[in-house]
Amino acid sequence: MTRLQQVIMVINQFSVGIVLPVLNLILLERGASLQTLPLLFVVYAVTVMCFEMPSGICADLYGRRTMFLLSCGFQLISFSLILVGTTTVWLVFAMIFNGLGRAFSSGSLDALIIDQAIERSGEEVLSKVTSRLAVLEGIGLGLGSILGGILAAVSGNYLINIVLRVVFTVVIVCLTLVHIREMPIPKTRGQRVSLLAHLKEGGQLVGAAPGLCLILGGVFFLGFFLSTLETYWQPAFMSVTTFPNSSWILGFIACVGFFAVTLGNIIAQRILVTFKNRWWRIFGISRIIFAVCLILFAVQKNSFGFIFGYMGIYLFMGVSNVTESTIINQLVPNHLRASLLSLNSFILQIGVMSAGIFSSFMIGYLDFKGIWLTTGILLSVYAVTVTVITFEKGNETNKAIKQSEL
Repeated sequence: MTRLQQVIMVINQFSVGIVLPVLNLILLERGASLQTLPLLFVVYAVTVMCFEMPSGICADLYGRRTMFLLSCGFQLISFSLILVGTTTVWLVFAMIFNGLGRAFSSGSLDALIIDQAIERSGEEVLSKVTSRLAVLEGIGLGLGSILGGILAAVSGNYLINIVLRVVFTVVIVCLTLVHIREMPIPKTRGQRVSLLAHLKEGGQLVGAAPGLCLILGGVFFLGFFLSTLETYWQPAFMSVTTFPNSSWILGFIACVGFFAVTLGNIIAQRILVTFKNRWWRIFGISRIIFAVCLILFAVQKNSFGFIFGYMGIYLFMGVSNVTESTIINQLVPNHLRASLLSLNSFILQIGVMSAGIFSSFMIGYLDFKGIWLTTGILLSVYAVTVTVITFEKGNETNKAIKQSEL
């Protein structure tokens, strides 16, 4: 990765972090309620689902840089609507454009960076690049979250958070337009692959790789978990904390989570390099610990337990996510990378949407604790299943993955 690419990645995630620790509170302030809040994220998830695969295919066929710039444009519209809107109707349209921004960004810039790194140094840098991308994301989100929480506490409202999100997005667009150049994908250089042929090849890849199917199945449960946690952790903390003027603490907690993910990313890179033939086992075990942390987090009743539980969740999510990403990128050829990363995000959004519907109906009966315990149990069942399968057939699965690449 070049230094400029790393700078753009950090700034991009920094801009997200500025609003992330208070986003749900912004939506509640602008007209949402605890019942409509998860439904807004369902709107977001449905939008992502509808455009995730088309955006990934377009990125592979017509350019990752173009799709990334388009995603920035959608984000600008989204936060402009939040800035001027004061009713749920405005928020619905804001979440639609937010979903479009997410759909067109997932896999586009990451795929471009990974492709260029592999062309320069070969596939042996894959685990290093995927880990570096995750670390940069954590750093940007963490620093942005600290600033976002402080700004909300100092200003007493969230206006400055929204304005800065818009400003930094404009900066990213300018940097990308001036400095990022896209290298052609080797397999498609000099020819245009038809959409039908592209879809057919991607479908054959998924069908021929049982390991990929196993991971994609788990992505659903991860999306379900992320939806329940990110929808309710902010109001849940406000209900247990005894600290006065706690907005700044929300930024601190979000930062702790992102830096815990970053630490998990770094740990994962070293483990993956050391145990090259045990990636599936590392993935399964880290997901089990991850699920246990969620269950323990659900029963916390004070601020410090809440913070440490949140940190533990994201630490082991960082370990498992880098392992998952490395396996996926090992399996997928360059010319299909953005499409498969979009498929991964598509399935994640199915989990998000399912959790949003579940939470909207069950929050009045289960409260935050019951929602998170249910999620932890579901994730535990999946993680144990993966671990059992990979401990028995880990080496065979790795061989099947390598053969499916040929």
